[in-house]
Amino acid sequence: MYSNHDIELLKKNKSVGRKPREVAATTLDWGLPVLPSGITLIQDGKLFYRGSDVQKLAKTNTLEDLARHLWECGESDPFASVRTSPWNEALLALTRPLPLTERCHVLLSFVDAARVTAWQRDNKTLWQSAAALLRAMTAAAIASQPANEATHHHLATCWGLDAAGADIIRRALVLLADHELNASAFAVRVVASTGASLGACLDAGLSALSGPLHGGMTSLVEILFDEIEGASDAATVVERRLRRGDTLPGFEHPLYPDGDPRAAALLALLPHHEKRQSLVQTMAETTGKLPTIDVALVSVRRELRLPPGAALTLFAIGRTVGWMAHAFEQFREKKLIRPRARYCGPSPQGDEG
Repeated sequence: MYSNHDIELLKKNKSVGRKPREVAATTLDWGLPVLPSGITLIQDGKLFYRGSDVQKLAKTNTLEDLARHLWECGESDPFASVRTSPWNEALLALTRPLPLTERCHVLLSFVDAARVTAWQRDNKTLWQSAAALLRAMTAAAIASQPANEATHHHLATCWGLDAAGADIIRRALVLLADHELNASAFAVRVVASTGASLGACLDAGLSALSGPLHGGMTSLVEILFDEIEGASDAATVVERRLRRGDTLPGFEHPLYPDGDPRAAALLALLPHHEKRQSLVQTMAETTGKLPTIDVALVSVRRELRLPPGAALTLFAIGRTVGWMAHAFEQFREKKLIRPRARYCGPSPQGDEG
């Protein structure tokens, strides 16, 4: 009769008690908020960007529209005057075989806007650099030449999508743009607090995203989907994994006990797929867990027949907007993020002899 999420929260709060040190330590593990931010709110199972429901924004906004909103550009449009420079073809060919994050690290280092130090600069002077970096990130992520067009149009052209496919990509990018203080956003803010460049901030976000517990989760979901496709039914795969003690990636999000609204919004755009629906239904009935954005992204990739790894590509491109929003917000703080460590090593040894 009680929510598992509420029960776990009560257990965690009881174990922590009221000791300040213990409370502080647990803030880094889905605990209490640790930094003020006006970018994203997760509340009552919904996601809001600067007070606007993300599902409503995704119906009409482009990623560029959302960037102007999250970066607080007002009437200014930093994308209007951005003119991208092409990559050196030999460099592009050399980086094409690399994994997404490594390729982006290399190519972004050749973007002039990436190297502009943010220290002592007003955010307004960096908006155009941020716009240029979004264009560059999009191109680097799919190993193409940069283009001066809306991000979803660029992706749709390179991936050979029709108007309906392009619209699904547009919505996905908006839904992915930010997700409060996750691992990559926190990494970005730590780097931004030093006054480093936007390029350095993006490098930090990309590095955190590459881990299997963050953006890399989509690759684990791909493996699960491969198993489902090769089996007679989803229930068999779920039971087999449960018997082995394996994980079932892409289901249950700590912040959404009643289901990830981003996943619901994306999955609703896709035509019925028997095995995918069977997996979702089996998981709900067997474990009570609902799909996350990772399941939705992999579903989009497969439905639109996008290249392998495109789920992570969409994640990285969309989240670039949020990373820069966090960097801008942190730049305004003008102070270093420097938490203290609770030492748990050997006790200091006194002088001997």
